[in-house]
Amino acid sequence: MKIIGIYRGFPGLGRVVAGVEIAEYFKNNHNADVKLFSYLQGEIYLKSKNYITDFEVKEQDYSSIGIIPISNYGEFLINQIAEFNPDFIILDGEPLMTQCLKLIFPNIKIICLLNPFDVENPHNQPSSSKFLNNTYSQADLSIVHGLWRVNANNDYDNLQSINTIVRNEVLSIKGTNPRNKISCILGGGTINAKQSFIETSLSIAEKCVKIAEYLPDYEVHIFFSCDIFNIDNSQKLNNVFIHKNIESCKEYYLDSKLIISRAGRNTISELLCLKIPSIIIPIGDEFRAKEQIANAEQAKKIGNGLITLLNKNISVSELADCCKQMIITEKSNTNWNSGNEKAINLILKLHKSEIR
Repeated sequence: MKIIGIYRGFPGLGRVVAGVEIAEYFKNNHNADVKLFSYLQGEIYLKSKNYITDFEVKEQDYSSIGIIPISNYGEFLINQIAEFNPDFIILDGEPLMTQCLKLIFPNIKIICLLNPFDVENPHNQPSSSKFLNNTYSQADLSIVHGLWRVNANNDYDNLQSINTIVRNEVLSIKGTNPRNKISCILGGGTINAKQSFIETSLSIAEKCVKIAEYLPDYEVHIFFSCDIFNIDNSQKLNNVFIHKNIESCKEYYLDSKLIISRAGRNTISELLCLKIPSIIIPIGDEFRAKEQIANAEQAKKIGNGLITLLNKNISVSELADCCKQMIITEKSNTNWNSGNEKAINLILKLHKSEIR
């Protein structure tokens, strides 16, 4: 079995993590030969997983909706596929490449990983939604994974809606051992993002630095996957710790009593799997904020007291008070599971139908 994965690498890692997870499953369990491609923040993540591509992706190679097929990078990927001749290609967040690859390689099975908002987005312009659904629907299998299920869509021949695909690194955590530690996870979603998104992310980080004064018995750890946050060490309390690289999730999940996070689909899904009390703060421009709010509201329902949703404009003292309340939250009885097994079975079914 041979697999190529092509994942949009900005503004965060939401389009990369799940695709890597699925490809690595087949590599480790079915001896698959795997090649993975991304760019910007996604490329950094792939390098951390030892997937190296010797190609400099430039700004003119991608648009706001991913790779431009008729570009240096787009043509490089097409040549890589022709040379490698994979059994199937997994794409995430790449509508133009989906359309292009199905045209050029009609006999190679295309699998699209999608967010629920990719298929059903009440806030998107109807013409944009129609175009995006038309491109994604050209895949042989479209797997929508997230915090809620989408309805059947007549544009798609094979649309499957499942729970979020979660990193095996998270699923391997069998139990947490929390100490007096609060972790603020702000990820890498600032690459190629609008300035308002960056500023709001920094604002959350600054508030988390300040809550340390209200919680002197707790360590406050702030995790960024990119180096955009700096504070004056002379002003930093001894119980504040800043992490600026992509860290193992065990660094913040294994021993934190509370997580503070933006409302990204992947992180929220991980928190639900691990049942860690969490404060979720949706942020972003007009489009991203609406998706983050939808994620957070759904997670709050699923979490059954495990998750609190706060406004980005909350004051430091209000955030500190909320932290104190959530720290003493009893373990939730929510039983939310990842969609990994279902996704793998869907891909295996597609693959087996071709080799008979």
